[in-house]
Amino acid sequence: MNFEAVYKNLVRGVEKFHFEGSAVPCQLLLAGDMAVPVASGPTGQVLIAASRYGDGRVVVMGHEEYMQDPKFHQFLQNAIKWLKPQQDAVVGVCKKPQLANHLSKTGSKVKSLHRYDGSVGVFCCDAYDDHQAAELVEFVKGGGGLLIGGQAWHWAYTHKEDVLHSFPGNKITGVAGIYFT
Repeated sequence: MNFEAVYKNLVRGVEKFHFEGSAVPCQLLLAGDMAVPVASGPTGQVLIAASRYGDGRVVVMGHEEYMQDPKFHQFLQNAIKWLKPQQDAVVGVCKKPQLANHLSKTGSKVKSLHRYDGSVGVFCCDAYDDHQAAELVEFVKGGGGLLIGGQAWHWAYTHKEDVLHSFPGNKITGVAGIYFT
């Protein structure tokens, strides 16, 4: 994988990432040889990353609110374009109406879903539900694209389990070498 090309495709037209505001992101841990840091915070912590797994691709955001924030629109368009297995692939969006609306307005075929159903080329969701973890891992491995966002700090505060192994999103993104911390 050409890391520089991936980075350039994802940040094309993005002058600055705006992480300020009420959403407090979590740091992402990159552990795989395919994981690429895309954006970092002021102290160098990775807040957005991308990776490949099998024949598919993953983009991880350190807070789910960034997936609906207009300040991230250009990045989100770039991410969807990079994630699509084919140019005309349908994008499934789970419980993110602002993201679905933005992607529709920018030319993507969008399907609003309550859960992954196998009918899309890209799936967009938050990182708080692992009921379909195995299915999503297979989807990406087989060539699908996944845009996922979340933060694990609140989850870690309310759970006794180890975040790296038990946080729902990590059961999905960990195979691609990206972990919510």
